[in-house]
Amino acid sequence: MRSGSERTVTELEHRGADLLGKEAALLAPTCSMANLVALLALAQPSDRVAIDPTAHIVVNEGDWLTEVAGLVPVGVDEEAAVVCLENTHTRSGGSVLTVAETEALAARASRSHLDGARLANAAVALGVSPCQLAAPVDTVAFSLNKGLCAPYGALLAGDGAVIAEGRRRLKQLGGGTVHKAGVLAAAGLVALGLVDRLAEDHRRARDLAALLGLPEPPTNIVTTELPASELLELERRGVLAFAPGGGNVRLVTHRGISDDDVRRAADALA
Repeated sequence: MRSGSERTVTELEHRGADLLGKEAALLAPTCSMANLVALLALAQPSDRVAIDPTAHIVVNEGDWLTEVAGLVPVGVDEEAAVVCLENTHTRSGGSVLTVAETEALAARASRSHLDGARLANAAVALGVSPCQLAAPVDTVAFSLNKGLCAPYGALLAGDGAVIAEGRRRLKQLGGGTVHKAGVLAAAGLVALGLVDRLAEDHRRARDLAALLGLPEPPTNIVTTELPASELLELERRGVLAFAPGGGNVRLVTHRGISDDDVRRAADALA
C-alpha cells in the first residue's frame, strides 16, 4: 500500500500533467533539475541543442548543459537535435512566446523542450491555457514557486516513455528520493490553483512601470537601469531588487507585494 505522502505526490503529478496537457509528469526539487532531466531524457551526449545564449539554462543553471549532460549549445537558427525554449523569458523582462511562435520554433528540430518556469504567467498574459502553450513541445518544465507561491518544487511533463526515463535520471541525480515529499506536494497542489491570481501581479507590475515612467511590462517583471552602488541604498529603503548585470535591475511583483508596496518601491527608486 502506498503511503499518504506518495499518494499526494501522485495526485500532484496527475494534476500537473492535466494542466500542461501531457500524458505524464514527475515532481522534481527545482525547475533547473527538471530542465536537466528533460534534456538527459531527450538527447544523447554530443547532441547539438539550439538555445538562446541568454536563456536561463545557459546563463544561470551552472553549466550542466555541457558539463553534466555533455550537450553542445548552438544558436537558435542552427541545425540541432533538440530545440530548447523559455517562456516567459527572464532576461528579456518576462517576454512571452505565443502558441504560434512556440510551434514555429519547436518545429526546427525533431525534439523540443520548454523551460516553462513562468509558463503560467505567459498563459495569463496571453489569455490562453498552459496546455496550449505547452502543446507544441515534447517536454515542459513548470515551476511551482515564483508567482504560484509554493516553497518547493517543479513539474516535468511529457509523454509516458520520456517521463519514465526522466524519473530514472532524476534518481541518478539524487532528486527522486526526497523524504516527506507529500508535505511539499500538498503545497504544490495549492500552487496549481493559483494560476488565475497571477493577473494581479501583472497589473501591479504595470502600475510600477507607469509610476517609474517605464514601458509596460508583458508580465510581472519590471526592468530598469540602476548603478550597482545604489542597490544597498535601495535595500535600506525596504526594496529588494536583483541585478543580473550590465547595469540592469529586475523588480518582480508577486503575492507578497501589495499596492502600497508598489508605491513605496516607486518612491524609493525615484
